[in-house]
Amino acid sequence: MARIAGIQIEKDSKGHMTYARINLKKHKDLLPYLEQKGAIDEDDFEKEWKDGITGDELRIRLHKRIDKWEWKPEQR
Repeated sequence: MARIAGIQIEKDSKGHMTYARINLKKHKDLLPYLEQKGAIDEDDFEKEWKDGITGDELRIRLHKRIDKWEWKPEQR
């Protein structure tokens, strides 16, 4: 079996391959596979970023909300 830099195979006491240690800096191409298998979860920031709104959408929502406020003149 050829040795690949950045990947180490660990064997149990009987010599069976049981674990693989992968340097993800060297093998970034494996990240989509690991995400598909559920080994890597998206962090909270990425999840919230997908559900985010644009600056224009934010401005429109704010104006709609502010327009609903009842303004009362200040009494001095």
